[in-house]
Amino acid sequence: MKTSRYIDRGSTPPSTLQLATALLSFLVVLTRGAKKSAKDRQLLQQVQVEEQARPKLADAARKKSAEVASLRQESKPRALFHIAVSAAKEWMAHRASSKGAALALYTLFSLAPMLLLVVTIAGLFFGEDAVRNQLLQQMSGMVGEQGGEGVRTILAGTQRENSGVMAGLISAGIVLVSATSAFAELKDSLDELWEVPPEKTSGIWNLLRQRVLSFGLILVIALMLLISLAVSTALAAMDSIWPGGEGSPLKVVSLVISHLVSFAIVTGLFAVIFKYLPGTKIAWKDVLVGALITASLFIIGKTLIGVYMANADVASAYGAAGSVVILILWVYYSAQIFFYGSLFTHEYAMKLGSRADATDSESIPNSSKKNA
Repeated sequence: MKTSRYIDRGSTPPSTLQLATALLSFLVVLTRGAKKSAKDRQLLQQVQVEEQARPKLADAARKKSAEVASLRQESKPRALFHIAVSAAKEWMAHRASSKGAALALYTLFSLAPMLLLVVTIAGLFFGEDAVRNQLLQQMSGMVGEQGGEGVRTILAGTQRENSGVMAGLISAGIVLVSATSAFAELKDSLDELWEVPPEKTSGIWNLLRQRVLSFGLILVIALMLLISLAVSTALAAMDSIWPGGEGSPLKVVSLVISHLVSFAIVTGLFAVIFKYLPGTKIAWKDVLVGALITASLFIIGKTLIGVYMANADVASAYGAAGSVVILILWVYYSAQIFFYGSLFTHEYAMKLGSRADATDSESIPNSSKKNA
């Protein structure tokens, strides 16, 4: 009887499932505690790093404010000269030459589909043959006759016979992706040069947004080509109505208008790129100053590159591929000018332009503001 009463009062031993559940609950609690401790340690380390960096940031902000104040007291030419020197230092510090090589490589693979898109879009208004001839004329004026032959070869390779609907859609998708690759690389380079923080959003939607933006820039190029073609057509009509010799006033006016239109187109293209391609906001007045400087450097650099290409005789060293090599070299050297112009735009905006006041007030940490 004692034994039976003892057995009735006693509790049954836990089952294997109950033991496993209890062990699993213990492990979950232990893991959560470890994760929380690791997160707390990470936050503590981050706070310590920020506290250690705060004096350096405050000192850098004061130096930046002093530099901005000094530039404002100088004359405009001297201030622009200091901005140019600062941009050159940033150009060397960010190793822009290697970025130019990467951009030239991407351009090599993107140029054919990009030209195809530009010719197709602009050809809707003036016809593809007229657009091709105008594009060849513009490119030959920039890269020289030998580089123009490379463009002619690329354009000839884009002419294909019509295929089926499915093949056409697939080809169109490949062309769009390939044509926007160079602009995607250009955006990454500009973000790095301007020290833009990486975007928090990622994935397919961010990729699509970047590709749509790149395609929009291709549309801008097509629009500018249309403007150039319209101006050339108008000037040709003027020559036919009022013919004259090479030294006639009409020829001089026509030549001046042609150069001014080319300069305006290049300036507009740089302005659109500086305004919309980087992942940061910049005022139009800063963009226009930087675009004008970059376009001027681009025109001067184009002449110097042409002289170098003519004297170096690069085409003969590479045989049949010489014209394409000249085109790639032209893209590389032009990229150096473009990256320097972009850094000039950034430095101007931060030290003389719309962001100079923000640099004075917002870059100093709160503790420094309280002590001021």
